[in-house]
Amino acid sequence: MKNRVLITFVLLLSVIGVNRVFAQKYENNRYGLTLEKKENGYVLKDAKTIERLEVFDIEKAPADMFVPYKHKMRKLKSEDFNQCTTLHYVFKEYPNHKLVIEVDLPKNNKDKKIPYMVWIHGGGWHGGDCMGHKGISTYLASHGIAGIRVSYSFPSDGSNFKDSYQDLKDALKFIHKHAKEWNLDEKNFGFGGHSAGGHLSSYMAMTTKGTKFLVAFNGIYDIEHVKPGFVPGKDFTYFGTTDSQRADASPVNKVPKNPPYVILTYSGGDYLVDQDQMLRFEKALKVRNARVETHYKNYYSHAGFIGGSDIYEDMMIYVLKKAQEILQ
Repeated sequence: MKNRVLITFVLLLSVIGVNRVFAQKYENNRYGLTLEKKENGYVLKDAKTIERLEVFDIEKAPADMFVPYKHKMRKLKSEDFNQCTTLHYVFKEYPNHKLVIEVDLPKNNKDKKIPYMVWIHGGGWHGGDCMGHKGISTYLASHGIAGIRVSYSFPSDGSNFKDSYQDLKDALKFIHKHAKEWNLDEKNFGFGGHSAGGHLSSYMAMTTKGTKFLVAFNGIYDIEHVKPGFVPGKDFTYFGTTDSQRADASPVNKVPKNPPYVILTYSGGDYLVDQDQMLRFEKALKVRNARVETHYKNYYSHAGFIGGSDIYEDMMIYVLKKAQEILQ
């Protein structure tokens, strides 16, 4: 635990320093991609990676690709996020770290059981925490869909995918244990997550009986087949070192006979996750006659659908609408 506190403190100091430099030299465009300030204007900070992976043709990009964008909430207000109460729990303890759950419950819903979403954060399977999906979780919770944000172990804790999966299953047991206390409707629930959280939430949705809804933002679904240059690389041993282990960790191979309703997103400026991941998962879902939506936006960043761009408010509003439709 002391090591984690020390690491967190060092990272905080690092982030403060990086943010000062970022404010001076870097800004984001409306697509959520980072711009680097030059004497004659702005260029894409990650242009070389975008070109190397052939994500899109920078020379044919729209002019506003190189214009800084000030991110402000335009359709939602603070009250759209604060009509809920957040509870904090430790659901599992290891010798060197603790795993927590943050529970966002609607304030004005005491008469009937509450449907809920389990949100699993991203961070490359080796970072992040329960704050990762606080925005969308508290937004949905403020409108009648409880949000439960869970944590899991990382490789730095000495854990692998099977360990993280067990953590998430233990989190579900904890939720079940407290469902009556929180007034949850255990017949109406779903999973959601971004990036590595998109992978883990999809895996949980495919393997948890009774799941009705999945929202996966720019996730990785076929660990066995990843394009070179994208994540996770073959040298990332968290999933194991053999093709069979990576196949077993892939949601694309876990689609049940009666899949939940699924929303998948992919953005055309994503240089971390390749688009084929979404397409292969979509195909596997449709083979099982799943109701599946795919949302694609050209040029937007890896995280464009969940923040830092001009589309994330619309996405949150849409997810709420679908959650109310599917889970209530």
